Amino acid sequence: METKPSHTIVLMPDDSLLEVSYYCSDKKLEENEKKALTQLIIQLHDCICLVKIEKSLSAKKNDLEKIVHNKVINERGHLC
Repeated sequence: METKPSHTIVLMPDDSLLEVSYYCSDKKLEENEKKALTQLIIQLHDCICLVKIEKSLSAKKNDLEKIVHNKVINERGHLC
């Protein structure tokens, strides 16, 4: 399952703003994972982070953005 790239702005704890791009793809998953999972690809600057998520979440934009925001904040804006 491939989704179109989306963008969001993440408000960091230090009040800085980071523009983040994200989309879903299952091209690099194992065949046995493709039925239930997809990969959420998050790009911040030149860094890319891959997160396996349930395929049902990929259709819910609000849930995807929540995952993206939490991942970027938890990594303190350094995905590499």
